[in-house]
Amino acid sequence: MNEKTLALIWQNRLFDPAGLHTTQGEPVQVVKTGYTNTMSGPDITDAQIRIGDILWTGNVELHTKSSHWTLHKHHLDHAYDNIIMHVVFEDDAPLTDRRGNYVPTLVIQYDKAIDDRCHQLLNQQNPHLCPAGILELNTFNSLTFTSRLTIERLQQKSELIRKTLETTQGDWLQTFWQYLARSFGFGKNSTPFELTAQSLPYNLIIKNYDSFTTVLALLYGQAGILHSGKYKGSDCETLLQEYKYQQAKYSLSPIDHSIWKYSGTRPQNSPFVRMRQLASLVATNTPIFDKMLACTDIEQMESLFTIKNNNEIPPLGADAKHLLIINLVCPFLTCYAQYTGNSDLAELAVDILEKLPPEKNSLVETKKKAGLSIQSAYDSQAAIQLDTAYCKPRRCIECQIGRHYIAGKIL
Repeated sequence: MNEKTLALIWQNRLFDPAGLHTTQGEPVQVVKTGYTNTMSGPDITDAQIRIGDILWTGNVELHTKSSHWTLHKHHLDHAYDNIIMHVVFEDDAPLTDRRGNYVPTLVIQYDKAIDDRCHQLLNQQNPHLCPAGILELNTFNSLTFTSRLTIERLQQKSELIRKTLETTQGDWLQTFWQYLARSFGFGKNSTPFELTAQSLPYNLIIKNYDSFTTVLALLYGQAGILHSGKYKGSDCETLLQEYKYQQAKYSLSPIDHSIWKYSGTRPQNSPFVRMRQLASLVATNTPIFDKMLACTDIEQMESLFTIKNNNEIPPLGADAKHLLIINLVCPFLTCYAQYTGNSDLAELAVDILEKLPPEKNSLVETKKKAGLSIQSAYDSQAAIQLDTAYCKPRRCIECQIGRHYIAGKIL
């Protein structure tokens, strides 16, 4: 058993409340278990515990063994001076705070079936599926749980965008350009697309917006594929000469072309095709980021990725457009909403996810077979977050489904 399990038992009052007493024999009544502290310092804040005749309000520290108090050097840390209770599974050493004062210690007893359920969850062969029957109830399908997972996923993506924004010195256009390019890798070539965009300042795209040839030459050139011999198109020489001119003018350095993946790639996902599609979308005098911020519905967002009047470039299909909206547009709307304080943008992101159909991939299908009801992109994003953030890394104790199961609330 670990501290996360102890926290689960404490917060959900899964311990035996009868006859509680400190290791010094003082009677204990837990009035309020308090709140989990996600920052540094004690594990629990704002708890209320009656020890003897006195009602104490303050912080609680959780350890599997009381000796861990000293092991973690809490006896030297002033942040632990106001601990009202030290809760443990095993009392194996006396302890005091920094000032030498006795710290009340409570050893809790609990149903050992909790150990079995923890073991079952954490040692299941397939981390993507909960034990049989666990998803047959409506825990996941509750609006609260689904919403928490989807918002959590949006927040995580938003945080990544903010970190990239720091590297671009607050340049939203360059940041969006890098994420847009990465999205056009559609998984297999996401990294080389992103590196290409990082090596190519977006202001050069804007300067040459009226020349599709120049924009395409810059992309192909910075991707390293013009010199690699991989591209055999009829316009290869034209693009090469244009790129050499732009490269000399702006002192550009291409990325290593060897990182591109060609084998096993469907024709429509070829880097050459995707790069032409990307060039067609960004070769415009209005930054695509500004266009995105002006969108108010799905149709307008789909139009962002519509390739018009060019028979030589295959259009993006509906599924590809929806993936771009789900994984690019909605996270950027969320991040920009936080940056500007415009809550309307955040609400728009959620509304769009609720209206778009769910993604089509093996992970979503696996969760459907496990019993999840996935009717929209909002649901599929929740399912993906559940799997990638909790199931795969086996963070079962931190998952609402896992906590319910361990607590015996799912039978």
